[in-house]
Order: sequence, then structure tokens, then C-alpha cells
Amino acid sequence: MRRLMIPGLLIPLLSAHASAQSSFDGTWRLDTSDSQPSTVHYDYLLQDGIYRCATCDPPIEVRADGQDHKITGEPCYDTVSVRVVDDRTAEETDKKNGRIVSTLRLAVSADGKTATDEWTESCNAKGDIVAGQDIMSRVAEAPRGAHAISGSWRISKRLNRSENALVITLKLQGDMFSFTDPTDQHYAAKLDGTETPIKGDLSHTWSR
Repeated sequence: MRRLMIPGLLIPLLSAHASAQSSFDGTWRLDTSDSQPSTVHYDYLLQDGIYRCATCDPPIEVRADGQDHKITGEPCYDTVSVRVVDDRTAEETDKKNGRIVSTLRLAVSADGKTATDEWTESCNAKGDIVAGQDIMSRVAEAPRGAHAISGSWRISKRLNRSENALVITLKLQGDMFSFTDPTDQHYAAKLDGTETPIKGDLSHTWSR
């Protein structure tokens, strides 16, 4: 799942609360025009009919035959299918109980240096679809004979986000910091480093 909110790139909406008690309080919007390259790498290998994602959690290894393959250890989805579209494009579809919960389409440029990454995910209690489009830059070459998506990539530019991936609401009250978003993923965490579950997030993410 690629949905990332970066506090340093947020600007306040006009609807932010005028009576905010701290500089955090209010509703904030991601400014994608000022987004910085990600330091997170995504490692894929598509070769000899097998697709592997080493940086997925848990790691994925399935046949790239367009069929649903059972996986374990991932609370958001229980099958993964990978389809090779052409020499530079591949698609991944993740399902939970037969329902699509995540898609990823990676299309590599002719020179192999960049790729367009289009994704959707609905791993939230409301089942709302969150979508985005990013430009990826290659940071490690594909092995000889592997499909063009193979190698290591990082997000260099965030092009588009659905509205529910752009807006968050924050509040700091005493030693409690709270977060919520339009899909009703939320937490209230103490400012002491204690890990706190993000409620409404079916991937069981924790905040600290």
C-alpha cells in the first residue's frame, strides 16, 4: 500500500478550526506540488514467469499468470494475481474474500529509468477506495533477462491523489495527539513513544 501522508508537505485548509489550541490543531491538506522524493525503496523481480516483491510485508512470490494465488500473513488481502501486460508493463491485483482491495499498475519508460505507478487501495474499515499516481525513479537495475519492472525503485514525484488521501485532521490536547482521515482511520496516542494501533486500518498499522 502506497498511501503516505507527509506532515512537512501539509498546508492548512480554509476550514481549519479558528479556535485551535495548538499549531497542530485543524484540518490539513497534502500539497503534492511541493512533495519531496521518497527514501523508501520498492524492490520487484519479474523473471521466468515468477513475480517477487521483496519489500512487501510480508514478501510476495507468485506466478505471473494473471490467476489469483493464495498468500498468508497479510490481513488486508488473501490472494494476489500478477499479469504481464507487455514488455514494460505489469499489473498486480490483491483481493480479500474475492473482493478487490488493492491494484497496482507499473509502466516503465522506454529508457528504463522511470516508471509510472498507478495504484488503488481500500484497506480501511469503510472500504473507501483511495487512489494515486506516482513517478518512480530507478535506483537499481533489473537482472539480465528480467522484465522491465524488475529492480529497485523509489517515488520521485507524486502526481495525483484522491481527495480522501489528501486531507487529515490533527489535534494536540495535553499529552495526547490524535489523527483522523476521511476513511475513518484514526488514533489517539500519548506523547511518550508508546505504540498505538491505528483504528480503522485493516493492515493493523501502529503509530508511535
